[in-house]
Amino acid sequence: MRGMRMHFPGAKGPWPGPAVLGAGALALALSLTAWWALINDPTYASHRTPADLSVYLDAARAPEHELYGGKFGVHSLPYLYPPVALLPFRALSDLDLTVAARLMAGLSLAAMALSAWAAARMAGRRPGAATAGCALAVCGLALWTEPVLQNLDFGQVNLILLALVLTDLATPDRRPWKGVGIGLAAGLKLTPGLFVVYLLLTRRYRAAGVATAVFAGTVAAGWWALPEASADFWGGAFAGSAGGREYLANQSLNGLFVRFGLGADGVGGPVWGAVCGVLAVAGLGAAARASRRGRELVAVCVVGALMLVCSPLSWTHHWVWIVPGFVLAADAALRRRTASAWLWTAGLFALFAAWPIRIDGFGTWDPSRPLLPYGLLWYVPHWQRELQWDPFHVVVGNAYVWLGVGFVVWAAVAFRLRSVRPVPGGRTSREAVVEPAGPVRADERAAR
Repeated sequence: MRGMRMHFPGAKGPWPGPAVLGAGALALALSLTAWWALINDPTYASHRTPADLSVYLDAARAPEHELYGGKFGVHSLPYLYPPVALLPFRALSDLDLTVAARLMAGLSLAAMALSAWAAARMAGRRPGAATAGCALAVCGLALWTEPVLQNLDFGQVNLILLALVLTDLATPDRRPWKGVGIGLAAGLKLTPGLFVVYLLLTRRYRAAGVATAVFAGTVAAGWWALPEASADFWGGAFAGSAGGREYLANQSLNGLFVRFGLGADGVGGPVWGAVCGVLAVAGLGAAARASRRGRELVAVCVVGALMLVCSPLSWTHHWVWIVPGFVLAADAALRRRTASAWLWTAGLFALFAAWPIRIDGFGTWDPSRPLLPYGLLWYVPHWQRELQWDPFHVVVGNAYVWLGVGFVVWAAVAFRLRSVRPVPGGRTSREAVVEPAGPVRADERAAR
């Protein structure tokens, strides 16, 4: 199918697909060049280490009876994920940490590109040069956000999990393998299992069954490869915690409530549970309605936001869901072609961007420190200072949480209304990424 011709604000006519592809590729190439120069700068390298990757690699080498309860990596951190998640890291365990980190970064960047492409397809964009160009441009922009940059710095797997979920959901419902990606992601980190509920609510029962079967297969593979560790993890003998749930980096509702001094032992108490329950019911209902009205990307982003805000722990590098969020915002701006729509997109980037600032480890401005990229929320007191925040710090220091909750609440309200205008080119969830003969008008879709 030919690439779409896309209109841009202020342009006299539509840009042809090859021009959009070339512009997007150039933007990503420039972004990657700047990122490569950054990570090879000695000052930057001395302040950022692939700490999480070192945990995975050390745990992959450890005897399985020491897997849960032991401390691993350069910062002596616990390993918290299912045993099967370690199996891929056994192939990397003999590599130098720097080499393994570069390999993980390459895989993560490829996964980000796949995620942006899948999100564009769920937004109703047809495959072609223009869609590919826009996806590449989004990747170039998202690379300089705090969640993505930290994910690459720490050697985390969140962009790979994001790609598994989004490419799976962008697969047409008639494909018998739909659900495999979600099942794999849930087997590696559990929280993506919320998308199985979403598949059930949108009546994609076969895909939900496939996801559940694949998840069960990952559990079985873990028992076969690491039976003792699996008994510890799934049998409840291991009750580990990452600790520090009041820490600024925990951008979840639980972290917010703990920072307010509610609950005990790092859990926000019954108020947190009640709020998450109400939010989950409202958000999943809104996602199901959005999907039925053809707003598949909105629905998926709502479930992603729920997964982040309702999890007990959502570190800032878990918020790579900003990648489909950017696709959603850019798609809305391109369709509406209004200054306000582009301002919303710019504001979203400003909030999540990694800005060059000089702060110490406590969030205090220090002119003697080197310029390093940080998200704006880090410019508040932290590292055991969160319980003394003033109202301004509460607003800024919980910025990701406020945005996620606000988006879910907006969706719950917006998709209760019947007057929401359809998006040209939108498709129903059953028709997602099935190429139509021409533009299709669906009933509805919106934002993250």
